[in-house]
Amino acid sequence: RKSADEHIRWDLLDTHRPCTLPMIVPQTVLRHLMLLYLVTAGLPQDYPSVPMNGTHGVIAMPLYGLGTWLYNSSVTELAATMALGMGYRHIDTAFVYENQDGVGRALKLSGLRRGEYFITSKIPGGLNASATMATADQCLEQLGLSYVDLMLIHFPATFDGKGDKAARLTEWKALEKWAKSGKARAIGVSHYCARHIKDIQEVATLPIAVNQVQYHVGMGSAGAMATDDKAFMESQGILYQGFSSLCGPCNPPDNRELINGSLVTEIGKAHGKTGAQVALKWLVQQGIPVIPKSNNPVHLMRNMDLFDFQLTPSEMARLAAATSPATAGGPNAHDSGDCSVAIDEADVEVHV
Repeated sequence: RKSADEHIRWDLLDTHRPCTLPMIVPQTVLRHLMLLYLVTAGLPQDYPSVPMNGTHGVIAMPLYGLGTWLYNSSVTELAATMALGMGYRHIDTAFVYENQDGVGRALKLSGLRRGEYFITSKIPGGLNASATMATADQCLEQLGLSYVDLMLIHFPATFDGKGDKAARLTEWKALEKWAKSGKARAIGVSHYCARHIKDIQEVATLPIAVNQVQYHVGMGSAGAMATDDKAFMESQGILYQGFSSLCGPCNPPDNRELINGSLVTEIGKAHGKTGAQVALKWLVQQGIPVIPKSNNPVHLMRNMDLFDFQLTPSEMARLAAATSPATAGGPNAHDSGDCSVAIDEADVEVHV
């Protein structure tokens, strides 16, 4: 007689379409089926996406989605519900946002099957091994999901800068263990620079799928300290994803420049698009995913309406050459502040 944990009812696994007759499947077969599902589950075929290195092969990363930073649970639920109803299939959230339950409620209300949407979450940096796995599990509980599509380590240290190489290695190895149990289709980082990436590359057995950093028009000619080593990420096969793509957290008047500034609005008129759509298009046309935030239905619709026009090479060059709005949040316009976070003195390099 088989023990209870060696078998599972197949009808309980497939929540999309329950079987009328229960079927018993050995755990070894189930594990292979779950791995196959994690590789093949994904977005609608016509959803704009780029390839990304997942835990078990290449998967599709949405080129646009909904950001939720600074939204409480109620506003997040409202924005996500509207977005999913309009056709969005990617929601970006994080443990520290304290709004993942709102995302979970919106997903339930949407009626979408699990394989039809993409969820990114993040755990704080600086966690020990047990806290890494426990916090990642908490994310799943708050979202009401059995796995996320992408889990990121939010920062190369604690948010107050405490941490070092040893701590990064510990957290990455724990996140790999968690992902290998079938709880993430891909794992990556946020706010990391080359020196942080090189640390975890020493022990990584899974691909570093993504580095999510600040990037927008105005940073196209910025140096490595501003862009968190963009060229290095691309050289390593790490997908470079932009947040604050409209410079929303920037200080006035920079926070409006990519919405109604002269450069983006002039280019937008030639295509019948808004300045914000031009700023977002500059990114997605380069294959850089974006996650603009809004709970305004008009803005939500415009933020996804990016794929029926192309910027000309001249327009792309003008946007790339722009130096304003510059990198925000760091010590100066040429430094995001990320590359100096929690670095061992022996590893300090000079960026040029």
